Amino acid sequence: MTLAAAPLIVGLVAFVALLTVGGADIAAAAVPLGTVVFGLAAASSVGVLVLPRLSVRSSSLRRTVLAAGITAMIITGVAVTVSSAAVMLEPLQLSVLVLIFLFGASLGVILEFSLARSLSDDLQRLGATARRIGRGDYAARAEVDRSDEIGEAGRVIDRMALELQTMEGERAVAQASRQAFLAAVGHDLRTPLAAMRAAAEALEDGLAPEPARYYAAMRHDLDALTGLVDDLFLLARLEGGALRFSRVTVDVSELSDEAVEALEPIARLKGVRVRLDTSGHVYASGGPAELSRTLRNLLDNAIRHAPAGSEVTVLVRDQDGPLVCVIDRGPGLSGRDA
Repeated sequence: MTLAAAPLIVGLVAFVALLTVGGADIAAAAVPLGTVVFGLAAASSVGVLVLPRLSVRSSSLRRTVLAAGITAMIITGVAVTVSSAAVMLEPLQLSVLVLIFLFGASLGVILEFSLARSLSDDLQRLGATARRIGRGDYAARAEVDRSDEIGEAGRVIDRMALELQTMEGERAVAQASRQAFLAAVGHDLRTPLAAMRAAAEALEDGLAPEPARYYAAMRHDLDALTGLVDDLFLLARLEGGALRFSRVTVDVSELSDEAVEALEPIARLKGVRVRLDTSGHVYASGGPAELSRTLRNLLDNAIRHAPAGSEVTVLVRDQDGPLVCVIDRGPGLSGRDA
């Protein structure tokens, strides 16, 4: 059964009930009364079919709800008036009945307007929230406190905004991580390139006291450059804003010795002595390439800012864990710069 047939069924039930309860007086007016009842039922069926189509063209839900309520009241008023006339009420009785109906209809219009305004305000809030989210304001929330379908739509929009806000935060973190990574790679590229340039110039000018050692340092720098290129490929696989490296046990003393050898050509050009002070093998857990790069960057910064004729010492100790100190006489870094 479709909804359009419901008014006809209600009209039939009402007509049978009137005949059963009204007795002979109603039976005498059965034809005009039946005409009114079924006429109004047929008109209501047409309204059930037409009003939904008209409502989708309305620019205001408030007007649509009011129109539906007023239409229902008009149908009720016509039914009451015609039925009263059919059973031959006295004019005074009919006037009182009509006035009472108008009073009730007025109250109904007020209630309909209140309901329509509540629905319209909440729907406008949903629309405004959706527009803010569409403009990128993922902190927007509808916060519609209802238990019906409109409230559910509001909660769905709020959950969507929260998920978008979370995704935007993760994207910002990933973007910041990529920028920091690229900046670090730029710095890391400069260190081995500068060391290789200094070593090559020393070898070319015949100033290298131990050429084999210089060649070994250049090989270490080439390995470092290879590692940086590999890290650039890893950048494409960033997930969650962080790179994941394998952790193994490495000898920090050995990495420090390699860093000293690699950067000695730069230190010689600057007139700075570089010395390694280690207590022996000191082990740590981490990525060898990343730890080596960190040590070289620290030592490179110390050499670049150390006064000519001074000494830079790389101190490696095992004090309840690996400890590496780069000691120099440079200006140092503030806590903020560090």
